[in-house]
Amino acid sequence: MKAVHVQFDSARGLLLGTFDDGLTIKSADQYELAERMFAAGAPHGHVGMPDWREGDIAPASGHKIAFQVRLNQLGRTA
Repeated sequence: MKAVHVQFDSARGLLLGTFDDGLTIKSADQYELAERMFAAGAPHGHVGMPDWREGDIAPASGHKIAFQVRLNQLGRTA
């Protein structure tokens, strides 16, 4: 199983999804990021995200929820 981490790049306004093998997927849209990361092998329930305590790199709560919901939807239809 691939280790995956999503964080926010506030300087560029992008969400960054990084796999343990170094592959990084960038998108300003949480739904697009979920779709592209799912296609690259990101499993629902195994994507780490920083929370508000980690500052500016933490995605907004709404983005986190939307990303996880979309990843879950994709996992159920696969």
